[in-house]
Amino acid sequence: MGGGTMDGDAPTGEGHDPASGLAWRFRPAPAGGSDLLAVVFSQVRVPPGRFGLERFFSNTRHACLFLNCPDPTWYLGCETAIDRAIDAALAASGAARIVHYGASKGAYGALVTALRRGDGQVFAFGPELLLGRPGSQSGAVVRPAMATAPDLAPRLARCGEGPELTLVFGIFDATDAAGAVALAGQDLPARVKVLRLLSSHASHDHLYTLNIARKLIAGFSRDLGTLCAERGLIAEDGTAELARFAAFAGRMAAEEHDSQDAVGEALADPYARVNPGYGLAVGQALIRLGEREQAAHWLAGVQERVDAMPGAGALPKRWRKMVWQARLAAADATTRTTLAAQARERFPGEDWPEAAPW
Repeated sequence: MGGGTMDGDAPTGEGHDPASGLAWRFRPAPAGGSDLLAVVFSQVRVPPGRFGLERFFSNTRHACLFLNCPDPTWYLGCETAIDRAIDAALAASGAARIVHYGASKGAYGALVTALRRGDGQVFAFGPELLLGRPGSQSGAVVRPAMATAPDLAPRLARCGEGPELTLVFGIFDATDAAGAVALAGQDLPARVKVLRLLSSHASHDHLYTLNIARKLIAGFSRDLGTLCAERGLIAEDGTAELARFAAFAGRMAAEEHDSQDAVGEALADPYARVNPGYGLAVGQALIRLGEREQAAHWLAGVQERVDAMPGAGALPKRWRKMVWQARLAAADATTRTTLAAQARERFPGEDWPEAAPW
């Protein structure tokens, strides 16, 4: 394996596999640390030489193996390099147990690795079960290998006994909603735990803000579902409703020719007035259709629903800004000036242009 070894010539345990693009960094447990190895898979947009969630795990008592790969790779074709890195980290750390951990792209890497190896728990925040879907994170960097990547939903149904696999989906995101729907249609073994949260795709950021994620990783001894329930984050939205949201967003992302009809159906769907992620998708579709006045009114309602949510300020900033960006795109010149000023109050230091985006 190129670029260094876990306990060889690279004192920090850093390395790179030229064949797959996988990079890693191993950090041993501190003196008197835990018996656990945390294998942490980087999310999207983490540049080469850096590793996602490294600072987040910096004060834990665990040995940690941080992994990253180019976004277009999405950990596909990295299996051999990943296994060699994990096996070397286990040998170096003497760990008795493993947790595979990641968000977004990292959630996919953590999940497929644990399913392949069968050697540890999983915490996967926003995993894509089927890669390359229009509108998804992986779809933005789609490459041929994704077309042959297995659908993980039926694979999870067949995974039998073993360590717990916890999958977290933020129901304000259409791709996450699709994942939750897909798993609802499977007869899952008891080891597979599915959490639907009142959150966006960046649910890990949300749980970090609420200090839930830090409580989880401290010893991996607390139940994540209980921690989320204590903060009122567990979604009770029905599978049929989530399926309608996912289907609408998929049609919009695929730019289907009957988008006018699809938007009309969504406007008539009561659930589009309940789930602010669905509502945002409808508002964005109205803007694309040139129905800016209707979009402005609709998105104001979405903003009201978001503001009425308990702990709305803890929702990921990037997602909250998307609502304001859509409102600005829909607004007329007079309203846009007022909205831009309100956005600057909510997001100090951010640039909120008042010029029309169209």
